[in-house]
Amino acid sequence: MQARKIWAFGILMALSACSGDGSESTGGPGAAACPASGTGSLALDIESAVPADVRVSDAAGVVDGGTAAESRTLTLPAGEYRVSAHRVRSPGELVGPAYQGAIEGEDTVCVRDGETATVAVRYTREPGSEKLWVTNVNGDGQILAFDAAQLAAGGEQAPSAIIDAGLTSPTALRVDGAGRLWIGDRSGELAAYDAARLGASTADEPDVLLGGSAVCETSLPCGPRALAFDAEGALWVATLSRVVKLAPEALGGSGEPAPAITLTSPDASRPESLAFDADGNLWVGDGATNGVAKFAAERLAADIADEPADVVLLGQSPPPVVANLRGPQGLAFDADGNLWVGYFAGNQLVRYTPEERAASGTLTPAVLFDIDVLALVTDLAVDESGNLWMPGSAGSLYRIDAAELSKEEPSLVPLTSDVIGNAAKLTLNTVAGPTYIAP
Repeated sequence: MQARKIWAFGILMALSACSGDGSESTGGPGAAACPASGTGSLALDIESAVPADVRVSDAAGVVDGGTAAESRTLTLPAGEYRVSAHRVRSPGELVGPAYQGAIEGEDTVCVRDGETATVAVRYTREPGSEKLWVTNVNGDGQILAFDAAQLAAGGEQAPSAIIDAGLTSPTALRVDGAGRLWIGDRSGELAAYDAARLGASTADEPDVLLGGSAVCETSLPCGPRALAFDAEGALWVATLSRVVKLAPEALGGSGEPAPAITLTSPDASRPESLAFDADGNLWVGDGATNGVAKFAAERLAADIADEPADVVLLGQSPPPVVANLRGPQGLAFDADGNLWVGYFAGNQLVRYTPEERAASGTLTPAVLFDIDVLALVTDLAVDESGNLWMPGSAGSLYRIDAAELSKEEPSLVPLTSDVIGNAAKLTLNTVAGPTYIAP
């Protein structure tokens, strides 16, 4: 029987049965007999340009696994085993490539006493990786991609890929742990494109299209306004007045999923931005209170109904003009655990250190930038070198290099394109970290 390849949050599995002889079997109901006495060998024939993540499991769980590029031979008790190849990411200067693994032939193998069984695993570069994706607010609802080399060069660039999902007004972008690009639209739809389709332009329909009351509240425009993936691969969606969790199993095909969890709070009554920190806490930028609210990870296992947040940060500019910071539309964490917030009303960018964000309060952050009017803080992304990216108006997007983030007046490096109208939302592909990609 030919194997079926199934994408499931970074794991590529080919499900099939193995055949053999003998009276004892370690397989499940309906599986062919596989003798479970003695000792045999399993040879993993791995071809990969980077360290691969190949795991071997029996009925009790994983018996061998780890990140290694080389082939290996395992000595195992006789019986039935399954081999799975998991998506891996390779470091890059700004955003590195990702690789998907595939099992050649059957993934379920019978290891027999005194014999060697072989499973071949082949890794290939993911076409949609090494990119920054950005919404194009030009009336066409397109999503534009720029490759890592283009991002490093800056200046005038033509998009390396254009996705035309047929949406009216994209409002949110994120990439999941399988490399799929998710697009939220103000009409109340969520579209996803598989990683294999992201290497070239397309106007074809998305692979997944979600709608219904979970992602659209009452009247248009109903969201989604922001997206974030947690460590388990669940998608959290901000709508008009709440945040909902869509379980991983609800993301595999089109439909109208029911929320696994609903979060409402007086501290997040108009959620405009979402991000997870490294501890699994959910941070929400609220357009009603102008606060940035933290909901502790341990509270996210069940509904939160009209309850306060654990921490609420309110920003304030320093003298001589003391004013409240308003419109927290961009959130991103860097590798040091700093929370960067873009306040849209004054086009200001601030940094909250782990110490500053540990407790509620009205803060005047030590790092606060007034950003040039052509750059927009409506979304933020941190690349692998610690550079901060933001959208822009008038055919541009911008980068602040990591070394500039400690200066009083940082320089902005523009990337321009005559294809961009106004860029409002963006996301990097394959950057490790809780803010944008589930592990």
